[in-house]
Amino acid sequence: MKSVYRNHIHPHKVTTKIFTDGFKKKVIEDNTFVSENPFIEGKTREILLDGIKVNMRSGKITPPLTIDVEHDFPFLKIHFEIEGSSIYTPKNDKSVVVNIPGGHYNFFFLPEVNGTLRYDKPNRKTLEILFTKEYLKRVFGTSFKKDCSEFGIALEHNLPFVMWENSKPITPQLHRIINEVITCDFSGGLKKAYLESKITEILAIFFNRLKNKNSQHSESICKDDYLKIIHAETILREHIKNPFTIAQLAIVSGINQFKLKKHFKLIFGKPIFSYVTDLRMEKAKSLIVNEGFTIAEAAYEIGYKNPQHFTVAFKKVYNFLPSSLKKD
Repeated sequence: MKSVYRNHIHPHKVTTKIFTDGFKKKVIEDNTFVSENPFIEGKTREILLDGIKVNMRSGKITPPLTIDVEHDFPFLKIHFEIEGSSIYTPKNDKSVVVNIPGGHYNFFFLPEVNGTLRYDKPNRKTLEILFTKEYLKRVFGTSFKKDCSEFGIALEHNLPFVMWENSKPITPQLHRIINEVITCDFSGGLKKAYLESKITEILAIFFNRLKNKNSQHSESICKDDYLKIIHAETILREHIKNPFTIAQLAIVSGINQFKLKKHFKLIFGKPIFSYVTDLRMEKAKSLIVNEGFTIAEAAYEIGYKNPQHFTVAFKKVYNFLPSSLKKD
């Protein structure tokens, strides 16, 4: 299995990466690479499991950056564009355009990859998970076609497929899982088992959403209103300590309250208040686990004056107490 990349600025410089067939590995491999390209500053952490390749990228680029890319193997990938933007444009009819703005994600299958990747934002942070068909079949077993729905049919017939025509915004639930993958500090077999469990969790969320016909209604929202809702979500994320009221949010995002509430729930799957609660609990959990905050400190940081009220809200979201996050 081979991947070839050519930078448009220096077309004679070719980067080639070779992988074992099916990403087969008897033991987990975890390597970090630092870019030596003057137009790409940053690092990529690459983890190889049995049938999976996980890339965690972070850094800066000089936009717009365009790269020719070819893979000599079917490309099955989950892509979280945490920050930045990514657009793949094929040079043949064996693929489709895949556009993933910052803060969005998608899951796609391309039987043949020969096209260009374009990056238009200076800062990039991504989590990318590549699979083989065989790995998905191992996960879903005999219910593969049923559980994978249209995606499973495309895989069986080797047809290009993008799970969502318009990439979806990353929800607090997915942000939590992404953070758990990126910050995993296990090693060896424990790391392999942990990461595979997180990837399976992501797959379950994706295919459940694909089967839920109601989630497709967000496609009917006009582009202008969609962008306003995405802007509203960004405002909520940036002000979780002192959340905006719906009236204030409607004014700053330029959309009326009725559309704001209706479209927000269609796009993010939850009412605004519930979504804000998830954001706050996600932030608190990260502060406690990754930065060593006390329960009271985390509660204050996300806007709770009373730690007991925070504890009650946290337990409603996660079904366990925040104190259980503290290591002995």
